[in-house]
This record gives sequence, structure tokens and C-alpha cells, in this order.
Amino acid sequence: MAPSDGPAEQAGPATATDPQDPVDPVTLTVEANWLFARLEPWILDTLNPEQKEALHRAAFDTGENRPPLNIRVSLPFLRRHFYLTVIGGEERRSRERRNHDRHRYPLRTAANIAFVVGIGAVLYMMVLVVLGLQP
Repeated sequence: MAPSDGPAEQAGPATATDPQDPVDPVTLTVEANWLFARLEPWILDTLNPEQKEALHRAAFDTGENRPPLNIRVSLPFLRRHFYLTVIGGEERRSRERRNHDRHRYPLRTAANIAFVVGIGAVLYMMVLVVLGLQP
């Protein structure tokens, strides 16, 4: 190959789109995978099936490390959807990572304060309604 040839011109292993190559299940899994969809095609072509499978396993949780509390909800609000995620369990991050996350994602932001005040207001109204229904 000439030095001026770009990465897109490099020949790599055949993919599932090659009619002469039988389609293996690893390639089908990889092609449906969002992670591999974000890779340049020439990069994907340079990976062998074992490398693709290893990346797939590394990118997707098998369920063994999932937290015991894992609530994910999408909430419609005025023609838009917002999501709420609550995850809880035993802390497994290192001290360094916790410190890094504390600075990168501060707890005291205007949005977080507004959210907590809003939830508090909703709970307060619910208590008033329940007390108002009492005989």
C-alpha cells in the first residue's frame, strides 16, 4: 500500500456485507451493537471476531455487576420527555474516582435544587390531599 493511502482504503477482513464470506453470529451481534455502529467502518474491518466479541463483552454488562436499586423512568412533560434515573447499591468506586466525580458532577446545582424543591412541593400537596380526605 502506498503511504498516501488513507485508512478508508486499507484492506481488512471481510465483513457480513461481503457475499463471499459466511456470516458468523459474532459479526451479526457486532453490527447490531451501538458501540460498533459509532466506529469507522475501516476500524471495524481491522478487528477479528475474537476482538469484536471481547469488545462486546467489555461494553455490555452481563448483569452480575448491576446495582440492586436500578430505577429508570421516562416522564412526558409538555410535549417533551425527561428521564429520571435512581441507582443505588454498595459503593465500589475508588476514593480517587469519587473525588473526581464529586467535582465533575456537583450535587448543589440550580437544576438539582429545583428538582428537590419540586419533589418536596408535590409530596407536600399529596399529604394535604390525603389529610383533606380524612373525615
